[in-house]
Amino acid sequence: MRLDHWLADLYRRHHRELVRYTTRLVGDRSDGEDVAQNAYLRLAARQAETAIERPRNYLFTAARTAAFDFSARQHAEWLTRVDWEDAAERVAGEDPAEAFERRERILRLALVLNELPNSCRTAFVLNKIEGLTHREIAGRLGISVSMVEKHIMRALVHCRDVARDEARSSTSR
Repeated sequence: MRLDHWLADLYRRHHRELVRYTTRLVGDRSDGEDVAQNAYLRLAARQAETAIERPRNYLFTAARTAAFDFSARQHAEWLTRVDWEDAAERVAGEDPAEAFERRERILRLALVLNELPNSCRTAFVLNKIEGLTHREIAGRLGISVSMVEKHIMRALVHCRDVARDEARSSTSR
């Protein structure tokens, strides 16, 4: 039996059990299904014609690795999400009306930034909020300075477009 057929058969036979397992690891059924699929795709991409003594264990080990990778990516993304409550606390000593308006603007900005891909949002936050240079951001993220510039420009364009759409919708009321 060819490896791709063998692997597809292995995946079909253990799919339900594999999804239950990955769901327990990542805490969500939908994510568990994605992780199980990613484990299969990783194994299929390897296409190594080697004999495997315990195929089920092999599949579940790949699923566990995929779940750990998924959890690490998810954790890294949450670390760079904009926390509007934390930002809002910084303006707590102001006049209540001004503080309310500022909190509303911070909340809206956080929501708009959280619509962006993780790398784009991270570059923007590091530059505009933490004050890092493009070169420092490139070093921290392991990308080129040019890519940092593209990420920041994309975030600025996105913020501008959202503001323009909101302005249009508020004047058309």
